[in-house]
Amino acid sequence: MKQIFASGILMSLLSTAAVAQVQPFTGFTRQDLKDDFKYAVKLLKQQHPNPYKFTDTITFNRKMDSLMERLDKDPSLVSALRYSPIQLFNDVHLKLDYEEERVVDVFYGIQHFPLATTTFKDRIIVNAKGETIPFGAEILRINKMPAAQLLSEIGYVTYSDGFIKTGADRTGTNLSLFISLVFPEATSYEVVYKTYGAKNPTTTTLKAVDAKTGYHNRSLGELPFNTFLKRAYITKEYQEKESTAILTVLTFMLQENAMYKELSDFFAEVKKRHISNVIIDIRSNGGGNPNMSALLYSFVALQPFDNVFNYRTKNIQLHDPENLLNGYGNKMGEDEVKQTENFLKQRFDYDSTKGFYYGNARLAEGSISNYPPDKNNFKGNVYVLISGGTVSAATYFAALVKNNKRGMLIGTETGSGEASTTAAWFNTYTLPETKSKLTIPMSEVYFMKAKEDNGRGCMPDKELTFEAFQEYIHAGKDPEIQYTLDLIGAGK
Repeated sequence: MKQIFASGILMSLLSTAAVAQVQPFTGFTRQDLKDDFKYAVKLLKQQHPNPYKFTDTITFNRKMDSLMERLDKDPSLVSALRYSPIQLFNDVHLKLDYEEERVVDVFYGIQHFPLATTTFKDRIIVNAKGETIPFGAEILRINKMPAAQLLSEIGYVTYSDGFIKTGADRTGTNLSLFISLVFPEATSYEVVYKTYGAKNPTTTTLKAVDAKTGYHNRSLGELPFNTFLKRAYITKEYQEKESTAILTVLTFMLQENAMYKELSDFFAEVKKRHISNVIIDIRSNGGGNPNMSALLYSFVALQPFDNVFNYRTKNIQLHDPENLLNGYGNKMGEDEVKQTENFLKQRFDYDSTKGFYYGNARLAEGSISNYPPDKNNFKGNVYVLISGGTVSAATYFAALVKNNKRGMLIGTETGSGEASTTAAWFNTYTLPETKSKLTIPMSEVYFMKAKEDNGRGCMPDKELTFEAFQEYIHAGKDPEIQYTLDLIGAGK
């Protein structure tokens, strides 16, 4: 399940005493940061299941050199955190976390962008009411940097599988924090924006705020409007007038018995109320167990389907075990390393002609051909809401719907691949100098007997225009949900 960079720091900003000025990192230097970045790249080249899947060595090394050159030239150590090398591997499952006590004072010391913001594709939108810049206004430039360039500057949190560019969907309420890291020394922000319906842009200057105020302001964001439907892992809403039910699924990391009860209760209620349309919202679903994706699909499937995965990886050896952690966060012992490698050796066979290890029959557990529809399956119209926050097993569910032609996908391209992604088992390493935690998946997973991966996610059948997005939010409506309801109302 994907998490954003230094996510724990954000909670610390509520409870740690503020400091008077920018502080250095605790326990490491700029050189330590560079040394760990180089170590992380070396380790990823050895340990990642397919490090050059979407690039080649020459292009990769050129981009890596460019990234390190930018780090050298950046005068601010805190903004140097933005040059994390994991963004070069085009893998949404890679994760790099910093220890809070080593960086939290720096986040407290910098000035912060004062407004809550959100995104629509490559646009930045004001996400608060009652501010100098109206809610819903499009921010064109901040401190003379265009919005699209700003979003590219925070690539360390918006990277996705392959060539997918919708990762900004996952920044959520933290977008303004990442904007602040682009301008860590700024005491004010010159903002060029365009209000809803205006012909010409306006320029204003906003005073930067301290960390506590910044955190508070970010929490006041209007979007997402469907916060109520995110109060639990699975929530349900029934709109009988529209003959529509909405199922919001935030994760597929639930146990099968819990998942089945939630789904069977929902679809039983749909049947009882004679509802014709079901909207399944997985825009913020970070994945989990793909078998739970198949379980959900069985409730809308009209005929048996294949729930089949193929696995492959470049290596089944655990490199640098001296920095490897076990599931409890402790250094992995020799016996644990041997047990893990034996586990992998028993489940992968090497194909010398292709240079990959492929999963054998022992990895087929859970894969089912001709998976039957549930006995209480829904036979009406299905609409699935997707975004760049739809990752891993959630993308697999969207792919099941698309490939079996069972419903309409609405939103933006998913954040992980339609044909495959990396997942299965994960190894976490402590980087020697900064003590950061680097998490690496062990295997690629190919869905539904796919052989190739073009590096793209599930594409939506219907996508909102920016003008429609603005109209909906100014009406106080969740854009994708209301757009879908309007499609249903129009008989489409």
